[in-house]
Amino acid sequence: MIRAALSLLVLLAWPVTGPAGAADIHMISQIQGDHLSVRGFEVVREAYRRIGLQAVADIRPNERGIVSADSGDTDGDTMRMAGLEARYPNLVRVPEPVLSFDTVAFTAGMRFEVRGWESLRPYSICVVRGFKLGENGTEGMNRELVSTNEASLRMVKAGHCQMTLLGDAVWLLIDELKLGPLRALETPVAVTPLYHYVNIRHAHLAPRLAEALKAMRQDGAVDSILAADRAVIRAARERNSVRD
Repeated sequence: MIRAALSLLVLLAWPVTGPAGAADIHMISQIQGDHLSVRGFEVVREAYRRIGLQAVADIRPNERGIVSADSGDTDGDTMRMAGLEARYPNLVRVPEPVLSFDTVAFTAGMRFEVRGWESLRPYSICVVRGFKLGENGTEGMNRELVSTNEASLRMVKAGHCQMTLLGDAVWLLIDELKLGPLRALETPVAVTPLYHYVNIRHAHLAPRLAEALKAMRQDGAVDSILAADRAVIRAARERNSVRD
């Protein structure tokens, strides 16, 4: 009887690692209020599924998300630019991109010719805190860091900044909150591949996730996830763009 009871205690204490076990669940930081991050997470979640793991989104503000992944509070971050390992040493980059991101200048109507980051220098810029592409690209310029995409758009509408730097998918937020009309300048400031990062304790997963992402790009899974939004984003842009 005592031996049976001890055996039961051992079984109860043993870590669960099957398909429904907590050991297979990975909490991944996802940016709050950012539609592209939602779609990026869908790509990442499928990559985890293909290697037999479950990814669950942990919604956090932009800066807090990457800090949480570095500290180990979450298991990774959905997607960020390359090179963040230098600033966040506990993050390991999965070497296959999740998707590419076009950094677009949004204005209240102003036009100018975009020729990379330096062409933004004469203007006042709102940059979302934690958006590392924008933070790095506008270093030393006349800029103000704000907390969210919505805050940056409202600052432009109110005339506090001449532009903000976001992605094309933000037209959905503009449409939802009725923040138009606004203008998205046609030429992207930059086109940048975005990568999934895992906390260093999961470094062994990086090669497997890279292979899964590569296979998804080849078999059309990534494009299928992103394609659903294209017509909706285009329609939102048409409804909310400045009319010349």
